[in-house]
Amino acid sequence: MRGTFRIMSTVGDVSQSSAGDLYRAIFDDLVGRVQPNDYASGPEVWRVVHSRSLDHRRRDLLWRIAHDAIVTNLKCLRWRLGDGICPRTGCTRWESVPHVFWQCGFVALLWEWFQVLADRLTFCNTWAVSQDYALYGLSPPPCNTSVRGILTFVSASIKLALWRDRCNIVFREEGKPADVVLASVRTEINSIQFISHMYILINKITFK
Repeated sequence: MRGTFRIMSTVGDVSQSSAGDLYRAIFDDLVGRVQPNDYASGPEVWRVVHSRSLDHRRRDLLWRIAHDAIVTNLKCLRWRLGDGICPRTGCTRWESVPHVFWQCGFVALLWEWFQVLADRLTFCNTWAVSQDYALYGLSPPPCNTSVRGILTFVSASIKLALWRDRCNIVFREEGKPADVVLASVRTEINSIQFISHMYILINKITFK
């Protein structure tokens, strides 16, 4: 017969409870605190998700980000799987959706490069990429539709490369340095396939 006890805790007065019941109460309280609501909605979000500049792979990823349907380690923790921590070496923060694509120190190099690219394409030095833009494409820089389509494609390519690399770490233990991940993005958007997919080449811009 399991022992019972009485204890006061941050999850309330647990009276005559089994150890298993107490564990579940504490677990649910803890995860509830660290798991943010990362779901995004609204016409601007769906306009980005359904942008004509995106192919199926990128559109699917953006759709899953908007619906908080990315299976991060923090989401696995809610299913009592793993520890919820970012799998990248040296990072000890919760792996939420915002962390994967914006908050993790690993991603800084890619978004810094994107900022330079956006400045070159928009001729605007007052706009700065933000978490809302990185995740959902919200509050884009002032520019015409064609340039916005290119930036949407490139930012989606960054997120796709980040997610692929993250999954390689988790399932294959084959993560790459940030500069190598960035190089793969640059190679892809410089390709003929990228240009033909966009239906436009603005002043023969190359991405350096």
